[in-house]
Amino acid sequence: MQKCMYCGKEIPDDLVLTVCHRCGEKVWGEKMFNTIVKNMEDAKNRGDLCHMNDNCNFSKKLETA
Repeated sequence: MQKCMYCGKEIPDDLVLTVCHRCGEKVWGEKMFNTIVKNMEDAKNRGDLCHMNDNCNFSKKLETA
């Protein structure tokens, strides 16, 4: 489990942002937060988010580009 960067509430590790839903809506508003989450999830599914760990296929993406 990770913690929300604003309130410290525990949130699942698989979220694309380290912000809970409540804080995300307070910071960006409901529509913008939902758009940010959707775009980040789409990028994650495409493999565009890379944290340079064992799950990162950055070098493979460069080879295919």
